[in-house]
Amino acid sequence: MISSELIQKLKQSNISKDGPKTSVRVQEVWKAASAAQKQAVCDLSGSAKATVYRIFKTGGISAKLAIALSQVLGLDPRYLTGEADERGEYAEADAAKFLSRLGYDKLLNEQEKAARVAQRELARQKKEAPAAPGEEAPAAAAEEKPAAKEAPVNEIVTNADILVLLQALEIRAKAGIPEAKQLLGQIKILLLGF
Repeated sequence: MISSELIQKLKQSNISKDGPKTSVRVQEVWKAASAAQKQAVCDLSGSAKATVYRIFKTGGISAKLAIALSQVLGLDPRYLTGEADERGEYAEADAAKFLSRLGYDKLLNEQEKAARVAQRELARQKKEAPAAPGEEAPAAAAEEKPAAKEAPVNEIVTNADILVLLQALEIRAKAGIPEAKQLLGQIKILLLGF
């Protein structure tokens, strides 16, 4: 997933290829979005809702908002800029190509490098983590009891749903809910591999 940190580093200049199409399309998807999705777009992009409403009037959209809207609402960013006439679906690879065409290769490479470093660090920590005294090693515990059946999460929950849930958790953490802060910290550790 294109991180919030990367999205917030994107320029706010207009990338629309067809202003009237952009205006109508953004207005259409914004009105159909839930309150949680709208908040997720704002949190992800670091923009105010007024910035989205400005797109309705001007027809100009920034890369920052095009990616945030498409990621949260699950549609092709080229649809929002007027480049494509089909709504399409959000795909990480397509979004990366979209940003690459706009000249954001350096930011994309930095994010990819950081993800690889985080994965290596997580793997190293898992290797080095000794079992606590009196506890069995994780491999031995896994051999003793059969693995529980898990629901096919990727079929039930979409990436957009996960993003909305994560944004909601972040809002709860900012509101000072201790359990939310702790859970958000654990999720970030897992994702970043620290």
